Amino acid sequence: MKVLILGGGYAGILTAKALEKELRARKDIDITVIDKNPYHTLMTQLHEVAGGRVVPSAVKIPYGMIFKKGRVKVVQDEITSFDFTNRKLLSASNSYDYNYLVIATGSRPNFFGIKSAEKYGYKMWSYKEAVVIRSMVYEQFSIAAEMGSPVQRRERLSFVVAGGGFTGVELAGELASWKKRLCKKFGIDQREAEVYMIEAAPDILNVLDRKLRDKGKFYLEKMGVKVLTNCAIDRMEGNRIFLNNGSVISGSLIWTAGIKGNPYIQKADIDYDEKSNLVNVNEYLQSVSHENVFSVGDSLMYIYKDRPVPKVVETCIHSAELAAKNIVRLLDKKPLVPFHPKYHGSIVSVGPFYSVAKVGGFKFKWLFATALKHLVNIHYVHVIGGLGLCWKYTDDQFVQRFVSFLNGKEVL
Repeated sequence: MKVLILGGGYAGILTAKALEKELRARKDIDITVIDKNPYHTLMTQLHEVAGGRVVPSAVKIPYGMIFKKGRVKVVQDEITSFDFTNRKLLSASNSYDYNYLVIATGSRPNFFGIKSAEKYGYKMWSYKEAVVIRSMVYEQFSIAAEMGSPVQRRERLSFVVAGGGFTGVELAGELASWKKRLCKKFGIDQREAEVYMIEAAPDILNVLDRKLRDKGKFYLEKMGVKVLTNCAIDRMEGNRIFLNNGSVISGSLIWTAGIKGNPYIQKADIDYDEKSNLVNVNEYLQSVSHENVFSVGDSLMYIYKDRPVPKVVETCIHSAELAAKNIVRLLDKKPLVPFHPKYHGSIVSVGPFYSVAKVGGFKFKWLFATALKHLVNIHYVHVIGGLGLCWKYTDDQFVQRFVSFLNGKEVL
């Protein structure tokens, strides 16, 4: 009996860990994770890499550190097509049989049809993309330091974050914090470097209540971010960013304004939501067209209490646990359990020190909220890798940064 998990993101890893626990006495069942990378990425911390807070390796966890006992096999390969009839996944050179399949391939940026933004803008939805942004920002400061023209320097040092959701706010906060350090390093007047946030809605962080939204905006503006709401990106021409209010900003665009499922799903013989490229599932998280196929995390489309389930880490956690449980129940010929997620709240960082949070009906801000976010991150890495990963997190987040601070060097 074979269970394949396609994708090694939060939902895929947690599904594998849950199955490993549920099936520890069943040696006749193989559990395999297939991913194109040899490492798991801490997606919710990509902004820290892109914004120069931590070393890039801080968000990379080799699968060998997660699945130490060998019950879960990890295969590095890129799946190109599905054969649901014969229960196979196909890559350029291999074929993988399965009895049960869990689709956990995550999501990609949604440019909403703005082709020029997709062509000229930067994306931040993978480890490699975060490293590209990090290198780009550092290089822009390095080049600007050699320029004699203030106008040219400002063009080099203008960074526009499209999207005022969690990812956009966290990235803008990190860039604003890094900007101050880079200006000092390269001897550049801070007034020549700008971080903009562009949001089409009237408010940023619109899933939070008014007080937390206002506090998040206050923190951004306190750090020097220019927050522009009620306006959107219209198009790009090279490094010129045209807004629908008539303004033009010359600089680098980083897109965080929306997500959709991976486009591979359009070529698969499976029922999916055409607007979002997400797999349509029933209340048990089974594909509505293939009962032995489950979808979890950012890959699923399910209407719960009249709304699509949100694409947040808690959805990954709840869906992974339920998919694993229902696969075991199918094996044991027991009734399946429906999906009833419980969301405890949200935490958004605004740079290294400021955060806003609402957890369990309570609201937190500033350093307490920041500490709470670190605790949530530590809990996650402990779940997937134990104390070894907890130490790695502590070293990356605090020890290395403190040593770099003492030495007066950037964390590169």
